[in-house]
Amino acid sequence: MIVEEGDNQKLKRTLQDHPLIMGLALLLILLFVGLKLRDYYAPLPDHERNKKEISRIKAYDPSDFTFAVFGDNKGNISIFKPLLRDIDDRIDIDFAIDLGDLVDGGNNAHYRRFLNQLQDNLAIPVLAVIGNHDLSKGGSSHYQEIFGPTYYSFQIGQGYFTILDAISEQGFDKTERKWLEDELKKAQVSKARFVFMHVPPFDPRGGGFDKCLPERDRRDLLDLFRRYNVTHLFASHIHGYFTGVWEGVPYTITGGGGAGLQGSGPQHFFHHYVEVHVNDGKVDTLVRQIDSEDLLARLYDQLVDSAVEWALLFGAGIALLTLGLFIWGEHRS
Repeated sequence: MIVEEGDNQKLKRTLQDHPLIMGLALLLILLFVGLKLRDYYAPLPDHERNKKEISRIKAYDPSDFTFAVFGDNKGNISIFKPLLRDIDDRIDIDFAIDLGDLVDGGNNAHYRRFLNQLQDNLAIPVLAVIGNHDLSKGGSSHYQEIFGPTYYSFQIGQGYFTILDAISEQGFDKTERKWLEDELKKAQVSKARFVFMHVPPFDPRGGGFDKCLPERDRRDLLDLFRRYNVTHLFASHIHGYFTGVWEGVPYTITGGGGAGLQGSGPQHFFHHYVEVHVNDGKVDTLVRQIDSEDLLARLYDQLVDSAVEWALLFGAGIALLTLGLFIWGEHRS
């Protein structure tokens, strides 16, 4: 009992003798916790982003321009970073469209990381389509806070772009469906008419798969797309690459932006984005495969992404270790 009281007194005296070290350790830990709380709860850094990005698009020849399309990146930096940098290296690409599942879960921290990835790796405007993963953990309100309305349209040169909110395999909203038909009517003045959505209206893999809208919506949308001569339909949700003509409607499914691939066939399942060239209403697409960063590059990227947090933890660890050595020395004496 006497020994124990003596040890307690030594510990108390050591802490009193080294208040700066103790205070530094506590400060660093509080700063680390504060940064994490900021990531999850601080207001997001952008608002009405899609509208702002549309205003930034500069197609120098309205009859001849190029854009990139990709989807399902889900914050996978080992694929998404090289994908963005590959697009950034191609000076002919004027803007890009992300077809949804921007993040793996829709909390503030994930969206903040996504926006930082765009800012650090791609200079051209990027427009967002909402995906089902962007809804989780309150993500719907976060998406709208950052990007604005979940469905919208815009015109670039001779191209009309209609972006849909298609995030559920359970059905398509009736109000949005009326809006879509009105937009497709407006689009008739343009030579190229594009539609972008996350969940596709049909699954190109055929029987046994069902990652698409229900049959009633599938037939209704097909009728709309054919009636109003949609030039090309883009979707994602299926983690792979498929392209062709769906009962008269040219389509591309591009879900290879970083999420785990949903198959192994080399023809369809690889990470990629699609380059789309529009020339006097004629549309050509080119798929560009992306290789993952190697392990060392991936680790380096993760360290850089969280450099401040790692520095705070490292500093707190050194301070606590130093304090522990003082306590150990006092105990031995």
